[in-house]
Amino acid sequence: MNNYFKLEQERSRYLFEQVLVLSTVKGHLKGTIKHNESSEVVDFANMLLGIINEKLSAVEQKFHEQK
Repeated sequence: MNNYFKLEQERSRYLFEQVLVLSTVKGHLKGTIKHNESSEVVDFANMLLGIINEKLSAVEQKFHEQK
């Protein structure tokens, strides 16, 4: 039983770290979009932001299902 709790603790930590990383990247992309004048960079940042939002939603859903 002790191994089960260790595994769940590691899984929670991993999901939490993913949320932190994705949220940080999301913040940087929003800053790039807001302050960059190049339409190509803004288009690319918007594309990445869409991908990150999808991943973040999936990770947060798994994190909340675990609780």
